[in-house]
Amino acid sequence: MSAVAVSASCYNQGLARAFPTWRNQSRHRVHQFLRATSTLVSGCNNSNLKRPVPRTTIFDLFFRTHTARQRFVYWQTVPLRRLTFLLFAIFCLFGMIAFIIDLLSLGQKPLLPVLVWTLFTGAMAVTYVLVLIRRPRYILVPVAVHFLGSWTLQRLIHFLGSPLSHPSIESGVRVAAMAILGLSMAACVFFLLFIQGEGRHAVRTETELSLAYGIQQTLVPTIEQRCAHFEIYGASLPSENVGGDLVDVVALRDGSIFAYVADIAGHGLSAGILMGMVKTAVRTQLIDLPSIQAVFERLNEVLPAVKESHMYATCTALRLSTNGSSTCVQCAIAGQPALLHASAATTTVAQISDEQLPLGLLREATYRTRQVPVEKGDILLVATDGILEAEDRNGVAFGMERLEQLLLANMNLLLPSLAHALQTALRHSYLQTDDQTVLLVRFLT
Repeated sequence: MSAVAVSASCYNQGLARAFPTWRNQSRHRVHQFLRATSTLVSGCNNSNLKRPVPRTTIFDLFFRTHTARQRFVYWQTVPLRRLTFLLFAIFCLFGMIAFIIDLLSLGQKPLLPVLVWTLFTGAMAVTYVLVLIRRPRYILVPVAVHFLGSWTLQRLIHFLGSPLSHPSIESGVRVAAMAILGLSMAACVFFLLFIQGEGRHAVRTETELSLAYGIQQTLVPTIEQRCAHFEIYGASLPSENVGGDLVDVVALRDGSIFAYVADIAGHGLSAGILMGMVKTAVRTQLIDLPSIQAVFERLNEVLPAVKESHMYATCTALRLSTNGSSTCVQCAIAGQPALLHASAATTTVAQISDEQLPLGLLREATYRTRQVPVEKGDILLVATDGILEAEDRNGVAFGMERLEQLLLANMNLLLPSLAHALQTALRHSYLQTDDQTVLLVRFLT
């Protein structure tokens, strides 16, 4: 998942005012946060925002489309220790080339040079594979080493040529055949060990994702509520990786409504568990002090103690209340994309952005709310980055501008139908890599 990056200027001005005595001690931590969120969306109100360029690999030379490249992310991210058996298999597979050449010459080559070429060829094959999947820009380095090493070995073998004895045809062929058979069997064994290890890892991952999916289905049901003043609809479509998106609506004792969308950084079981903790903490806090600011500050205070260091939460919260015939809306956005406000009177869409820190990053952070003036027929839309950053086959993101156009074109639909139109547009042309969550509020008075 991603969240709104906090700009350096916002840091210098906002944090200095909020915590003047703490500024020097926190500067390094904030800079670390800025670097860690370099891939996050900044502001999310610029449809032409430049996205970070993904690391180029050798597969990009053959698979130009975004969808095809996504299939090879595994090779770019898998820990090298899990590739150990695969690299041994590649070593054995390509190392036997020296014995195959010896066999074609009827085993007349001396055994020592053949063994040296076996080690060199196998090592170079492993080097090529590692460079191609991790550092393709340095491919010329192993090529140069290969040519230089081959030339050096040829000169050395030529220099030692006379003392080396040549075996008979019978013994030479026998040794070469046995070596080829042995290396082939070793390569097969290593390949099987690699497949077995990755299979176990895949089963563990699938089990974890199944548990996370079950948690999400239980804690994040589709929300469809209607009262005299509001119509609310919320839904979350989990991705294959299963993140920690959360949409929830809580009726407060004073008759107002608290609606929010939270997004937990990360995927899998850990994100699902933290998402459940966030929902429980929000509902508990609303019993004691039902305000957006209090909820955000309490979450920001308690999350660091119950999460992994790299995890955090982003959230957009709305408090809907009525005062006679008028409707009051309070909102706060902590690290999420801009809120969209579609006006029924002017048929325009405005973006409501609020650059505040995500929850659970810095204990000293403070949060604020703002009023949103609304009229009858207006719609508020909250969408997570899983919607805005969904990409088509050409790598073009769905984006805020396209979301605005879809909202304007479907303003008159019922909210479930509007959400379905959005999901249909995403499903037909865009690849889902993160949870896609939407919250819609229509004002009836």
